[in-house]
Amino acid sequence: MGYFANGTEGEMYEQQYCSRCIHAQSENGCTVWFLHMLHNYDECDKPHSFLHTLIPRGKDYGNEECRMFAPTQGKESAP
Repeated sequence: MGYFANGTEGEMYEQQYCSRCIHAQSENGCTVWFLHMLHNYDECDKPHSFLHTLIPRGKDYGNEECRMFAPTQGKESAP
């Protein structure tokens, strides 16, 4: 699951993915991001947590691209 050790790490992830995603642009914001902020510490040590599916961890323990990432038009490539 996406795990963010501090606010800076979370902001960097938001800049890389969320700022370019149609879900973050919706009226209510991104549900995936909301779930991670709400349940991150409770779910991080549970191997079968639903959060592991949404923002998977890579082999280097970094956060991979959100599975719900849908780039806004014209913002498909990474910055």
